[in-house]
Amino acid sequence: MRQALQGVCLILLLFFHAPGTARAGCVVSPVGVPSGDGAAEVAAFYRNWGEGCIWTDRAASDLYDVLSRSDLHGVGPENFETPEISGQLKAGRGTDLAARDLLLTRAALRYARAMQAGRVDLAASGQDIAIPRWEPPVATGLAAALKQDRLSEWLRALPPATPEYLRLKQALAFHRNLAARGDWPALALEEGRRSLKPGETSEAMAALRGRLVALGDLRARIGGDRLDPQTVEAVIRFQSRHGLERDGVIGPKTLAALNVTPEERVRQIALNMERTRIMAHAMPHTRVEVNAAAATAVLFEDGEPVLRMRTVVGTPKTPTPILSGLIATVVVNPPWVVPRSIYVGEIAPAIARDPDYLEKHDMFWREGQLVQRPGPRNSLGRLKFEFASPFAVYLHDTNAPSLFAIDNRFRSHGCIRLEKPLDLAVRLLGSEWPRERIEAAIAAGETARLPMSRSMPVVVAYWTAFVEEDGTVEFRDDIYGRDAALAALLRAEAPAPSRTDTVSACGA
Repeated sequence: MRQALQGVCLILLLFFHAPGTARAGCVVSPVGVPSGDGAAEVAAFYRNWGEGCIWTDRAASDLYDVLSRSDLHGVGPENFETPEISGQLKAGRGTDLAARDLLLTRAALRYARAMQAGRVDLAASGQDIAIPRWEPPVATGLAAALKQDRLSEWLRALPPATPEYLRLKQALAFHRNLAARGDWPALALEEGRRSLKPGETSEAMAALRGRLVALGDLRARIGGDRLDPQTVEAVIRFQSRHGLERDGVIGPKTLAALNVTPEERVRQIALNMERTRIMAHAMPHTRVEVNAAAATAVLFEDGEPVLRMRTVVGTPKTPTPILSGLIATVVVNPPWVVPRSIYVGEIAPAIARDPDYLEKHDMFWREGQLVQRPGPRNSLGRLKFEFASPFAVYLHDTNAPSLFAIDNRFRSHGCIRLEKPLDLAVRLLGSEWPRERIEAAIAAGETARLPMSRSMPVVVAYWTAFVEEDGTVEFRDDIYGRDAALAALLRAEAPAPSRTDTVSACGA
């Protein structure tokens, strides 16, 4: 027979194969694997395989079946070369067998990486992201699945199986169905009118009710031109799950959120599913998870939420970084060493206006650093939760708890202020430090470092779309521009230059 074909691979056709069996005589040379994304992994796969071509007709069909439905996970099937695979499957005996084999292997490995670790390195979308890139052993998994004849099961088990991800998947399907219906005209009040308050009338009420019904916030569109109590409740429900002020008034912000199209929500959910896949390896079942986009925090124990609270997070100019770490110490009555950036930008001008500023705020100079004494006026409050990170951020109490009552809680220099720091400390410190003992340590007024018997993972994430346990679909504005940066990265574009400052130290 003729020797190896040059270029893509070597093909030796000895005889036609029976359906469902391996392609006899088909050999793929690792040397001939074309360069490109994942080429080294594909070449290594064939070097280790050692048994010629891989893909039976049945395995190829099983792979195509899964790839063609990747849009259920917010990823278009075309990302996995499904048009080319379809053409190869239809070609039958006229197929270039080795080229087909390479195509299927490349697509399978690309899909496995995408579902287990995302398609891009999240850190490439911003300089204030410290989530290590995970490289799952997809080649080993694919080889085992093919040899053990369990390819379908392996492929279907690749995406995250957490409740949070599965709920996002359902939300994606819901909004896709909305988008398929078409006809999503922009809602508007009468010309010159800025808002519609409870009890007031408007010609737009029928359209407004229709929109609330379509989104699932109102059961029926029955009613006249008045913003009646039933519709007000639906408006408040809509406002709540979009992070808006829950006043029942249809003002500019509520109207703008109502006008976001289903197609836009599909893209938003898909981006958050992508971010979930990228971060899945950094999200242990027991963790403290901060959602910077929603300014909230949750303590999970064995996958179950056991403590929820509001937070205050960074402003758009000083965003809270995205990171993972380990909380190892709780500091009682912490002093605050004022970062130089905060001193120069805020405190120095305040001192110029009021020479007694330092005394009024319990501040003093120590070895060239400005320090605020522990106490009721301390910006860190009475408790601080330390963990190592490249950005010197941490979780802490606050001396301004009134901020937790408002919806716009993007007001810090990057650190995370907690609504329920004492409750969290009780959970993290365990039986050695019951609430009464922690309260006594706080009352003593002295700074004390309380080591934890076991470190607690902490993840600071950024979810602009998420679904609660009861099925409520929540959306938040892309306040830090991270969705836009990730979308650009997925389009193989360089993210737009950040308009924010990377947090190097933070506090009040």
